[in-house]
Amino acid sequence: MSNDRLQVVQEKLEQIPVGKDGLRLWLRIMTCSQMIEEQIKSILREEFNMTLPRFEVMAALDRVPDGLSMVELSRWLMVTKGNITGIAERLSEDKYITRRPTPTDRRSFCVTLTPEGRELYQKMAERYEHCIDEIFVDISQEEMDAFMGLLSKTKDAVDSFKTSRP
Repeated sequence: MSNDRLQVVQEKLEQIPVGKDGLRLWLRIMTCSQMIEEQIKSILREEFNMTLPRFEVMAALDRVPDGLSMVELSRWLMVTKGNITGIAERLSEDKYITRRPTPTDRRSFCVTLTPEGRELYQKMAERYEHCIDEIFVDISQEEMDAFMGLLSKTKDAVDSFKTSRP
């Protein structure tokens, strides 16, 4: 997120009336999330010539060494199979993944990381973790634990909200 856009968001946050703390908090969470995501995208692009969606596909495949079907991969990443197909084609062209027909359905493909893909993913994952560590370096363990507790409480509230809606 550019500094100009951040300034606009900051100005809008300041205009939210007192008593709208939930809205103010939500917008602050979204702003922080977008800022962190922009840093990660920038590092992946500049240091590895990689997009975040391609990194996420490789991350999912790293967790399941035997591979995933395209349907499983799309469910895991919560995107359409069409989105995964284009990403998988590019990763395959770059020799980072292999696609082979599944034994039970020749129309379906199982996707796995190649050794080159696994090696690159490990480098990117290390850099990703380092980036996150750098971002949160000034937050103490006590603050981190408190924040995690508040986020857990927020998650529970969202789950309750979902189940209480008609």
